[in-house]
Amino acid sequence: MSYLRSAQNSLVTLEKDVALASATQSNAPEGLSQSATNALSDILADVDVAWARALSESGKRKTAEIRFKLENLEKRVDALPRLTFLRELSELDASFDVAVEIFAGDGFRFRKDIGNLIDSSVLRVRVMLVFAVATAILISLSLAHAIVPPLNRAVGVARSIAGGKLDNLIVPHGKDETAILLSALATMQESIAEKIAHIGDLMKSQANRYDGKIALQGARFEAALNNMSQGLCMFDENERLVVYNKQLVDMFGNLEIGRSAGEAFDDPDIQHLLSRSVDTALMHELSDGRIICLTRQPVLGGGWVDTFEDVTERHRAEQKLTHMALHDTLTDLPNRVQLREMLEATLQKCPLVAQTAILCLDLDGFKSVNDTLGHPVGDALLRATAERLVASVDHGDLVARVGGDEFSIVLRAANPAEAAERTARRIINALNEPFAIGPHQVSVGVSIGIMLPGRLEKGAAQSNVDGLIKNADLALYRAKVEGRGTYRFFEAEMDARLQARRALELDLRAAIENDELELFYQPFVDTVRRVVSGFEALLRWRHPERGLVSPGEFIPVAEESGLMARMGLWVLETACRQAVNWPADLKISVNLSPVQFRSRTLAADVRDVLNKTGLDPRRLQLEVTESLLLQETEIVLRTLKALRDLGIAISMDDFGTGYSSLGYLSRFPFDKIKIDQSFVRSIEARENLAIIRAVIGLSRAMDIAVIAEGVETLEQCHRLQDEGCSEMQGYYFSRPEPEEELARLIIDVGLRLSAERSILPISAEDAADKNRSVRTASPS
Repeated sequence: MSYLRSAQNSLVTLEKDVALASATQSNAPEGLSQSATNALSDILADVDVAWARALSESGKRKTAEIRFKLENLEKRVDALPRLTFLRELSELDASFDVAVEIFAGDGFRFRKDIGNLIDSSVLRVRVMLVFAVATAILISLSLAHAIVPPLNRAVGVARSIAGGKLDNLIVPHGKDETAILLSALATMQESIAEKIAHIGDLMKSQANRYDGKIALQGARFEAALNNMSQGLCMFDENERLVVYNKQLVDMFGNLEIGRSAGEAFDDPDIQHLLSRSVDTALMHELSDGRIICLTRQPVLGGGWVDTFEDVTERHRAEQKLTHMALHDTLTDLPNRVQLREMLEATLQKCPLVAQTAILCLDLDGFKSVNDTLGHPVGDALLRATAERLVASVDHGDLVARVGGDEFSIVLRAANPAEAAERTARRIINALNEPFAIGPHQVSVGVSIGIMLPGRLEKGAAQSNVDGLIKNADLALYRAKVEGRGTYRFFEAEMDARLQARRALELDLRAAIENDELELFYQPFVDTVRRVVSGFEALLRWRHPERGLVSPGEFIPVAEESGLMARMGLWVLETACRQAVNWPADLKISVNLSPVQFRSRTLAADVRDVLNKTGLDPRRLQLEVTESLLLQETEIVLRTLKALRDLGIAISMDDFGTGYSSLGYLSRFPFDKIKIDQSFVRSIEARENLAIIRAVIGLSRAMDIAVIAEGVETLEQCHRLQDEGCSEMQGYYFSRPEPEEELARLIIDVGLRLSAERSILPISAEDAADKNRSVRTASPS
């Protein structure tokens, strides 16, 4: 896992380096090849090690998949545009997250299996050692029984002969050494005079041999006994201590052979342990904190053997492994495994379900902290967040970290709804306070989703752990959508909306692959010259079953699901490719989503599209909304400046509907502002007319072109002309049409303008007076 995380960190570093280079350089691969190739080689080396050490087939498959993608990317790095390169790096990052989760699960299972294997092996070793000791003792006793009596008989004969008695009856049996000795004694009796000295030497030699065998057996037994890893003692049939080893003395102090089982040990803890009945193995914690495992084995003929093993360190290691398996390593909070176990236990007890609330939390702004200040600050922030969360809940409530900047809380209360709401407010207030992380003052927020299992109908599909967590996530999603920094309770219709949204997202992904997207165009009309001055490209989705899907329905889904960047690039390239074949005086306007500005390569992407399609940058106009400028203003303004430096005109859409439009005009000189249709539709209202008049006057003063959208009637057209607005857009002139209808549309609009006598071109003097500083979207 270390090698896998190292490879992922290197991948993230490469992704940031490429993104940073793309913000200031071309999207062409020059300058990227060598550094990217080196980085990919290092990443591949780490992935190879991770693959070789993977514990499961799923881990090997996932790392093999990553290796294949990396090798393929390394081969193509010279030819890939940086945007494509970045997208593939992002996909690889997601694959790494999945591989890390697989490796973590494999590691936990591996440790658990090894622990079980060690326990079973230790037990078998204990039994075998006890059996070996008992067998050695029995063999020693048997040898003594077999050797000593015959030897005593031979010694008696020898003593008798030595005492001068030479009529001893000597009858040797068998062919063993004792029989040979007796035969020799018989021979001695026959030739006592000649061989008395020889017989004495022979007897002494034989006695030494047998004494040496007994001494050797005793030495072997003592060596085996004192080199055991466990302490051992044996009691005979009278419950008297007959054997003990050095390890037992080291564990419990000096012992004395012959003492009873009740008196053998001075420690009352051990005396109590010996007095208990032991079937196989007994674990016991001593007063000094040591944990002893006692194993008892009866001995044939009475008595028993006790073995003692100090398992303190092993027990602590097992506890540590168990803790690691159930807790987050960064914050030491319970992890997802422990959270699921608690929820599963809760679902087994109906009374607990009605008293439980589940809170899902997600930090607002954490990614920005991690990206700007680095992962060490991000980790410290997560630890500090964990401390505040624990301080914000009651005793007995569970606070778990389930991943990244996501946390979950399980509350128990008689009134779970009231307790959850109270806790949510307390947490929001606590996390709104700035964090002091080293020299940094870090501010984040939190959004909270709340699920009350007791409100579900009995037997409902969501009444399982995964369903409860999913419902809490849905409530969290609602809290984020409705402004962040707040909390929301789960409601049944949230799930229905989610299913519909997921179906729409799946269809939209298929639409991109199946070329179901197309562009419609709505004209910009110059009412002074009575001509079409350009077109706005509008994205349409022609679903095979639903027909044309409203952009207001699928654009938010595209932005939230990450599809908008790809779709926006397709819209820009398609519009430019089609517009390059239009007359040179027609401009093309393309809307940019705020989501597209999250890519640091946006300016480079636009430049690449212009180079690829051959469109003159002066014919391209990019429209942005004020909501884009509400976040990361400096970054957005730098990107807009880079786009304008390419020769592209920048237009602010929906001008006047926000709170900071004038401020942004002072910070960035837009080429055009578009009067929002909400003012045009109610132009007869005095306040709306005043706003339109002010916008037009502002545009003259700042030398900014102005266009009005949403013109639907001749009266609206007249009023706008009277105020000095000559460029308009709306259903009065034309609805959006596909590209193949644009030639006819231009002719129809021209004929309509010419036929409508009420729309009169103003005089040259009036035009000079009203539009002296106004620049239109068409060339003069």
